[in-house]
Amino acid sequence: MAEKIQDSFDQLQLQEAKNAGGFLVASMNDTLEKAKKLPPLVPLYDNIVLEGDLSVIFGQSGIGKTIFAMQIASDIAAKGKRVLYVDFEMTERQLYARYQSIVFPDTFFRAEVDKDHINDNVLKGIEEVAKANMAQVVFIDNITALSQSLDKGSDAGVLMAELNRMKKENGWTMIILTHVPKQYSGNTPLILSAIQGSAKINQLVDDVIGLAQSCKDKSLVYVKQCKWRNGERELDADHVAVYERCKDEGGNLCFQFRGQGKESEHLAAAATANEKEAKIARVKELHEQGKSQTDIARELGISQPTVWRIIQSFSPKPSE
Repeated sequence: MAEKIQDSFDQLQLQEAKNAGGFLVASMNDTLEKAKKLPPLVPLYDNIVLEGDLSVIFGQSGIGKTIFAMQIASDIAAKGKRVLYVDFEMTERQLYARYQSIVFPDTFFRAEVDKDHINDNVLKGIEEVAKANMAQVVFIDNITALSQSLDKGSDAGVLMAELNRMKKENGWTMIILTHVPKQYSGNTPLILSAIQGSAKINQLVDDVIGLAQSCKDKSLVYVKQCKWRNGERELDADHVAVYERCKDEGGNLCFQFRGQGKESEHLAAAATANEKEAKIARVKELHEQGKSQTDIARELGISQPTVWRIIQSFSPKPSE
């Protein structure tokens, strides 16, 4: 009997890992061996775009996300990458009004919808046009052109899974732009939950970059890494990057880097209601970072029971 038990145990020990249920399975040793052979991380644009990642850039409508993204895209193209900017936002006239005297790199391409040949499957169309133009980096401006129901977690999950597939199968770097409510510009700290479908997006996206207008100066925009999967997070709440929206010497709209600062320096300190919202948002952010309730209470100068109540208010209920 003991011998049979030992044989069964030995067989279990020798059983190889099997993929099942939508999961890829490997032993920890095999996982580490595979990780050891991965190529080094290559920043295509410091603290914003890592090669091979699927990233989301979000911010309030009108804050300048397109200007910022096009500047990043142009800079990446100038390094020799073939960049395709899939534009659902700007018309040719609008682009010319913004960029009258600039000469973009020859490897920077823009795609717009062909209204005479509409493709009902937008994602399939993006994949086809990116392949046809041998793109290495793909920007999509913006995510609402891909789905109108991102508030439904299941829809957001399906969309992000398909974008991940496209990224992996084609070896692309992908950057997706999206809007968030006005409260996330000057009044409330930037956090992942600002994005519609954030739970599913957070699971499946590599990096999330937030933009918000500074309350110190309306021409200033600060940039924060709300998620940075592959590498050390440098643009956190204590080290946001600050840019000025302005025009260059040729009169073209651009973002000029003006240094770093604390996010709190750029938030409105006026209304009590706004302060309360900001505190709740900060608790969410620190909780998402894995900090304990005691540490959150100490950092924000509030009681641990208050932190607990705030966390309970936004945590999903067991029945949901």
